[in-house]
Amino acid sequence: MNALEQYYIDLDQSGWDVKQEGDINKTLQKVNETLSNEGLMDLQHLAEIDRQAFHFNKTSQKRLSFRAAGTRKMEDGSEIPFEWPDIREFRDKDFDYIFQRYKFCKNVYAKTEYGLVLFYAKKRQDNTFVSELLTSLYELLKIYIEKSKLKEDKNHYVIYSRIVLANALFISNNRKTIKDIENIYKSLIKYTFDVHQNWDISHPSSLRTIIDFTGFAVQYFNDFKKYIPVNKFVEKNWEAAKYLSKTYIWGAIYVSDISMKLCRKLGVEIKDWLYFKAEQYEKLSIESKAEQNLTSVSFVENAMSIYKSLKDEKNLSRLQKEYQSLRTKFELGGIKQEIPQDETQRITELINKEIEIRSEEDIIKTLLNTPMITPLVDIKKSSDEFFKKPMIQNMIPGSIIDKFGNTVARFDTEEERRKFSLLRTYDFHLQIAIQTISQYFIEAFQANKISSEGIILFLKQTWIGDKAKRKSNGTDIDISYLGMIESGINSFFSELVKWKEKSNYLPDFVCSTDSLVLKAEYLLREFCYFLNIPTFKSKDGSIIMERPLDDILSDKVIKKALTEDDHFFIKFILTEKAGYNLRNKIAHGLMDNIEYNLQHTLLAIIIILKLSKYK
Repeated sequence: MNALEQYYIDLDQSGWDVKQEGDINKTLQKVNETLSNEGLMDLQHLAEIDRQAFHFNKTSQKRLSFRAAGTRKMEDGSEIPFEWPDIREFRDKDFDYIFQRYKFCKNVYAKTEYGLVLFYAKKRQDNTFVSELLTSLYELLKIYIEKSKLKEDKNHYVIYSRIVLANALFISNNRKTIKDIENIYKSLIKYTFDVHQNWDISHPSSLRTIIDFTGFAVQYFNDFKKYIPVNKFVEKNWEAAKYLSKTYIWGAIYVSDISMKLCRKLGVEIKDWLYFKAEQYEKLSIESKAEQNLTSVSFVENAMSIYKSLKDEKNLSRLQKEYQSLRTKFELGGIKQEIPQDETQRITELINKEIEIRSEEDIIKTLLNTPMITPLVDIKKSSDEFFKKPMIQNMIPGSIIDKFGNTVARFDTEEERRKFSLLRTYDFHLQIAIQTISQYFIEAFQANKISSEGIILFLKQTWIGDKAKRKSNGTDIDISYLGMIESGINSFFSELVKWKEKSNYLPDFVCSTDSLVLKAEYLLREFCYFLNIPTFKSKDGSIIMERPLDDILSDKVIKKALTEDDHFFIKFILTEKAGYNLRNKIAHGLMDNIEYNLQHTLLAIIIILKLSKYK
């Protein structure tokens, strides 16, 4: 018996499911290695196809999509984009093998993984196959739901059950004219209803279950209405929303939103839901005001908007007074994007898995590449689409006001307003990305997977680690780029170590932020030196002065030397008035100690890492 045959037996007997995807991957990697060492290359290829089958993302929206993407260096030194796994590289014999695995595999999770690859790749879509696949998906769904009901469930099976159900409903809905498949579709709808109605609202996963299962009732409303009393979803949601409002206000708002969508489908009045949602925003405003958080202003605005739509003059008048009071205390226009709790759990799970298998150098490279940030080309597209909408904020001039009430930038013309729209859109995406970047960094630090020594060693292998010559008063002197930034990095990690050792310690990031932000500018000026870009200019024909950093970043040569994403990111963080503008705020003494935080230092380190990758 060869290693691949033994794997088949082990998989069937193991009871593994989606939570053991990592174990399956490790097992198949070991099988690959064994078969390769034995010279069984045909079998080794099949084992690799088997492994990749599990790694496709399988969704009704994107069908099969890759798990990872990047660039691959060719023998001639050029780089080409790649995706992994890549369905385009699969051959007919590979799909034949997957079909054989689908037919004979007894592990229900693995069977559905093989089946979804075949279906979404359009290699097997006959009615008999689809009916068998749906039966397996239904079986797997019930297994996940039972596991997710356990109070001690920390594996978030309810999230995976949602993915299974989404695939099953999508596939069966498109084949419901076939009697056997219609029966499965009907059973899936009834099961969805039963799970929603009988779910314990005190369960930690109740928010995810209530929202997702109601969402399916909205998505497939006409068919749900045929088989079950859809209005019961709304009744259960009231119970869940009121419970969540005591512990997780945002959760209550999310339930309100999905419930109102269903109410509109049913033709039911949503007035009570609107009042409930407005009350939740008022609660959030009170909490934020107590924490001296400017988001209290936006929460009051949200509540006012709802009362206005309800034509409730009494509540509107009451909140207008509150709004007037708040706007005198806080700067308007602040944005805070909170990631839903279930999404936070999913991200945390992915981060922990990533950190567990990655080396310190890999983690540093992830910070360098910042894959968490949406590509600029996509942000531009989103901004352009938003700007085309006939909304009042796109038609009037925009302005940036600093904390002292001074107008520091205006966007009057259409071109300027278009730019302002892009900057706001980028800021929105970046806020969400920075939450993930910060979590990724902190988790890596807590796991002892990133350190000042590791970052310095990484930089030492780049041009920043090289010695350089500087002419001073006609004399050549040796300088060290690394020597300029080591103290800032060490200061940053020193504060983190104190915080790690003593949970109530409040880290002080003033020195590290000031140092590293200004050293990022220092390295940018050295970058200009290598590119033969002058960093000074004459004034009145006689006085020589240094070019401002914003002027340098606007230089065509440096814009061409950096990738568009890196250039926009660096400018947004260091000098853009509608961005963080850290360099100018620090250099001109415009930041108070309470404004310094971990993210500022981390952003400066990321800029330095990004600069280090260029030759």
